[in-house]
Amino acid sequence: TPAQAFSGGQAFGDFQKKLSDFDATQLVEILPNFHNIDFRLSNLDIAIKENKAGRVTEVQDVLTYIFDRKEQMRTILKMGNKGKLPLRITHNDTKFNNVLLDMQDNVQCVIDLDTVMSGYVAYDFGDAIRTIINSAAEDEEDLSKVILNIPLYEAYAQGYLSEAKDFLTPNELESLLHGVFLLPYMQAVRFLTDYLNGDTYYKIQYTTHNLVRTHAQLKLVQELELHQGKLANILTDSISL
Repeated sequence: TPAQAFSGGQAFGDFQKKLSDFDATQLVEILPNFHNIDFRLSNLDIAIKENKAGRVTEVQDVLTYIFDRKEQMRTILKMGNKGKLPLRITHNDTKFNNVLLDMQDNVQCVIDLDTVMSGYVAYDFGDAIRTIINSAAEDEEDLSKVILNIPLYEAYAQGYLSEAKDFLTPNELESLLHGVFLLPYMQAVRFLTDYLNGDTYYKIQYTTHNLVRTHAQLKLVQELELHQGKLANILTDSISL
């Protein structure tokens, strides 16, 4: 519900706020390059060249869609490399079931801390939005069902920014929307890479499962692109609340 989404946003915003003065370099990088899009695209390039499962020719349209957006999706990484974004303590697994709420939907705490390490706040924000804004399952075959739940996006953004806006820099605030686009795109790259490698990482239930997941994530990216202006306005309005 929107009330739950607001509370989830509060939870992760408060988590980052309480750790905002912690030196992120003191933490071990548990999963190196976890949200590094250059690393993920490099893995995809290797999978294309090796073509272990002989599937490259069947996904040319998907590859074109991905590579057409490559530079756009490198925005957060480029901002970070230029020193425009500070490294923060990030959760790195901000799906909604990693927030505990009470029976009245009030935040109790954030859980599942095994992936906590340094990163950029937009990664956490983008992954949370990826998991709540999609009205369909992550492996939905009927792409017409992959549409945006804008009220949940707005509620989460308001909850998150109610806690985080006071410590975030202007560049970090700008980066949040880039994170919303990046995380489903990156997940699609990871699913497709595994499909080309013969499904060695993600568990699958049928032969094309990873390809179906890829299409569903890219349909989400497409929906986000269609509503980019509205999503940006919601973020701007949420900052000013």
